[in-house]
Parts: sequence; C-alpha cells; structure tokens
Amino acid sequence: MTEQHPTYPNAVEALLLVAVLMAIELFVAAAVFDANLLAGVNEGDVYGFITVVGNGILFVGLMAYKHISYRALFHPAGHSLVATMTLVSVPILMLVPGLVMVAGALNSIVQWMFPMNADDVARFEEQMAPGIVPVLFSCIAAPVLEEMLFRGVILRGFLRQYSRTFAILWSATLFGIAHLNLYQMMTALAIGMVAGWLYERCRSLWPCILLHAAYNGFVTGYYSWVLAHPQAETARVGAAFTGVSFGALILGGLILLRLLGKSKPA
Repeated sequence: MTEQHPTYPNAVEALLLVAVLMAIELFVAAAVFDANLLAGVNEGDVYGFITVVGNGILFVGLMAYKHISYRALFHPAGHSLVATMTLVSVPILMLVPGLVMVAGALNSIVQWMFPMNADDVARFEEQMAPGIVPVLFSCIAAPVLEEMLFRGVILRGFLRQYSRTFAILWSATLFGIAHLNLYQMMTALAIGMVAGWLYERCRSLWPCILLHAAYNGFVTGYYSWVLAHPQAETARVGAAFTGVSFGALILGGLILLRLLGKSKPA
C-alpha cells in the first residue's frame, strides 16, 4: 500500500486538524448527552468514551485520505520492532519519574500564576478518580490514540517538510493546545517534546506510546496512593526519591542519546 499525501499535514493544516478533532468530540458529546446514552455512568468515563469515539471517527477519515495501513503508521521504520523496543524500553522507563517531577514543578508555577477554580479542581479529581475504566483510558487508550495523531500523523508529515527542531516543537505545542487547559499544557508539552524526539530517532510509535503510558501510569498510581494515604497528601517528596528520580532521568537520557545516535531519514 503506497501512502498518499505524505507531507500532510503542514503546520497550518495540523492546527486545523486539532480543531476538527475538538469539533468531532463536541458533536459526539452532544449526541451522547442528548440521547442520554450513558445515563448513570461516571462523568470521567463518559468523556473517555467521547474521546475514543471522536478519535476513531477522525482516524477513519485520515487513514482513508493518506491511504496508509495501521502497520505502516505504528512502525514505519525498516528495522525490527522487537529490536527497537528491547533497546530503548528500559532507558525510557528510567526517564518517567524525573519527567513527572519536572512537569509537576512547571505546573506548580502555572497554578501559582493562574490559580485553579473549584470547577477545575473537580474536573481533575474526576479524571484521576480510581477505577478500572479511568486507568484503562489514561494508561492505554489515551496514549495510543494521542500518539497516533500527534506523532504518527502530524509529526510524520512535519518531518518530511520542516527541520526536525521545528517539527518536534510545533507538534508538541499542538499536543499541549489540544488539552484545552493551562494545567495540563506544560505536562503535554514536556511529554510531546520527548516523544517527538523518540519518534524522530526510532521512526516508531511504540517507544512514544511506552513513554506516554508509563508517565500516565506513574501519575495515576501516585494519585491513588495519595487518596489511600490522605495524611501524606501534603508531605514533600523525599530528598532520596528526588535525587534518584533526577539521576535516573539524566542517566536514561544519556543512554538513549548513546543508543539512538544519528536521526533516521524521513
């Protein structure tokens, strides 16, 4: 199967693509709520369902337009997927605790500048509520769907027409914008830049999905632990954990730089 429109989308088209995704999700949400299809279901689970359906609708059109198979979308590299994941999985996982701490520090600055209102707090608590469906969505569905769009389609097209620096930064910025709130934008930007670099080097979505899923899983697990230990909610992260997290972040980054070497051709 020969890919059509290999340079789609460009920088402007990608922004419009994100807007189309939001419009589709609004349409699906209106249909779900008007028809009362998921009455009695947790609100966070409902929005997870809306996101999955919205992305599914968008990808039916995108895959037909680009005439590309899912196999080619997920792993366009010429080298083995097993070899790639064997090489990079451990150092990618080493990055996660440190990235969570860096993103948390950036989010603290954002929240200090723009304090969250009661609705924002309630929405985040709903999203992070423990349960099988929220965990499946945040740790599996969201990483797969978001990486398919922002790295598999958008960054893939960017790398064929722009410098790798612009391609990675603009795709990561769009990833942040798509979250539609300041409090997740910095996290999405950080993850987007690292995932973008991984995609540019590996030409595979699977390392990006692993990073994204591990990050979300770490955050979800920590939040669940806080809920189970309310007395520890205001406790500071220990110096030992902080040191180990940043040490692992640096070491994992150096290993990836050493292993991946020069970027792969588009």
